[in-house]
Amino acid sequence: MSKPSTQEEKIRPLEIRWMILTISLFTLYAIVRYIIFKGVDPIHFPVYIVNKVFSSAGLFFLALSYVLGKINSKNSLDKKEKAHWMKSAGLLGFSLSAMHVIMTLMILNPLYYPKLFEGEMLNLTGELSLLMGVLSLFFFTIPAITTIPFMQEAVGIKKWQKRQRIGYFGLLTALLHVVIMGFAGWLKVSTWPGYLPPITLISALIAIVPLYLKFVKR
Repeated sequence: MSKPSTQEEKIRPLEIRWMILTISLFTLYAIVRYIIFKGVDPIHFPVYIVNKVFSSAGLFFLALSYVLGKINSKNSLDKKEKAHWMKSAGLLGFSLSAMHVIMTLMILNPLYYPKLFEGEMLNLTGELSLLMGVLSLFFFTIPAITTIPFMQEAVGIKKWQKRQRIGYFGLLTALLHVVIMGFAGWLKVSTWPGYLPPITLISALIAIVPLYLKFVKR
């Protein structure tokens, strides 16, 4: 097995610390908003609260991967470093998002998500939101698979780039997912615990940035 390059060895410790710090900030926000201000029992931290962290942090890293792709690199060294950060952020974001889907299915019931249910059945909001979430994961799975080292050589650079761009559909469906789930509460600022914005609103703003850079600001 070949050893990592000197450049990768320099990037990796900084990358790991930065990613841990970012996830920690999302975790702190979720604790303050939901446990301290909303009054959620701390016993629900391991799944209910962590699930919110995974959803928002996962989308953040996925969005970051595509935002980095819009930044012009000055030289080959910058291009390699950017590609490394894009790959790492994208894979971490995909992993967190996949865990978010699994954890949501673990606790998907009227007690945890009353606004998604009518009795014991999902209502229209619940069904549409889940559909968008599953579609988002599907669209992100394709770019994730193409990050396997030999895929670029196997399919060719043009097809590889097209598969990477499928992630924009993932960002769009992720945006629809959080809009459907949380929009009703976004305008009721007085009901926000501690006047802190809902995580769905923060996630929507995160998803909008790379979509704006791709389709509006060309």
